[in-house]
This record gives sequence, structure tokens and C-alpha cells, in this order.
Amino acid sequence: MPHSAVVRSDKETMKIRLVFDASSKGKECKSLNDCLSSGPALNPSILDVLLKFREYQYAFSSDIQGAFFTIGIDEKDRNYLRFFWFPNENYSKSYKILE
Repeated sequence: MPHSAVVRSDKETMKIRLVFDASSKGKECKSLNDCLSSGPALNPSILDVLLKFREYQYAFSSDIQGAFFTIGIDEKDRNYLRFFWFPNENYSKSYKILE
């Protein structure tokens, strides 16, 4: 699956992130998006959220954007989260989460 790095110099914590193109198709192959079934909408509508805020006197909100990179991965599962980099045909490098 093709991927690229998105660089955001204005961010404090995560300046680089990987973006995968799940809509790309190979020769005579379906894309990942074609193979995955879309389920029901799990997020409530914005109207429901705003009405819920008016229901009680206090509201709570949080931001969990960087949670993926701050959680611990069990050592036996780290090989399943590898990233492969192929700068040319003769060279490849593998990156793995160590902690």
C-alpha cells in the first residue's frame, strides 16, 4: 500500500506522520477500501452532542490525538507493527517499536 510522510513544522509533539493510500489499486487487484465493509455511523450527530451539553450543568471534554504513540505494546506483538522502507530496489530497512 503506498504511503508518504506528512511533515507539520507547526506541531509541537508529532511533526511527522505516515499517511497510507488505502484507495490505491494494484494490477488486477482491489484497493483496501474496496475490500473493507463500511459499518454503521458510530459517532453521534453534532446536534445530539450539542443538545447533550445543555442537559447537565457541567460538561467534560478531552483530546486523545497522540494516544496511539503513548501506549505500551506487548513485546510479543511488536513485530506486527513494523514499518518497511524501500528507498530503492536493492535496499530495504525495517523499523520496529522498541518500547
